[in-house]
Amino acid sequence: MPRLAEGPHESGWFRLPGRRLALFHHLTAAFFFLCLATSLPMFVPVVAAWAGHRELYRETHVITGLLALVVGAASLTRLAGPGARERRAAITAWTGTDAAWMRQWRRSLARPAFPQPGPNPGQRVAASAMAASMVALAASGLVLRFFSVFPLWMRTGASLVHNLFFYLLTAIVLVHIAYALITFVQSARATEADPQQAEQGL
Repeated sequence: MPRLAEGPHESGWFRLPGRRLALFHHLTAAFFFLCLATSLPMFVPVVAAWAGHRELYRETHVITGLLALVVGAASLTRLAGPGARERRAAITAWTGTDAAWMRQWRRSLARPAFPQPGPNPGQRVAASAMAASMVALAASGLVLRFFSVFPLWMRTGASLVHNLFFYLLTAIVLVHIAYALITFVQSARATEADPQQAEQGL
């Protein structure tokens, strides 16, 4: 189990300040998992035989995938609340401190404390990889959905890109969920160990 040390500013980031930002975050996750679920009848023969209605699942898969991309992109705008520019800068900024954090993480395989406000470098890399994966999946998915207007070589490439980025994005999301759960458990244990902190949280 990796150790998840937190800096003085880091724990607040996980609480997603602002209800609108939290709503966009949860909507993106909901659309992603619905998109993932509706892909099963198209690629798993056992599920396809049990579920039926392949065309319905295909259309739902396309729509929810596009919605996940749109809502995720909107979370970086003013629609998700104030501080949009800061949120974009927090994901794209990269400094020597970030590089040192990544080197320490690679050596120890445990997340070091990050002393600056906002997400740590690992979270920023993951967010950028997720954004790139969602764009690649949406573009390749549209080629596969409207395959009749594209040449064979483009459909073949789109299928390969769609599969590769699907595995990449799924792995990132699973790691993200695992770290979030571990952080939640550790925060709960820390609160139980500190009665004064528990009283302040009520």
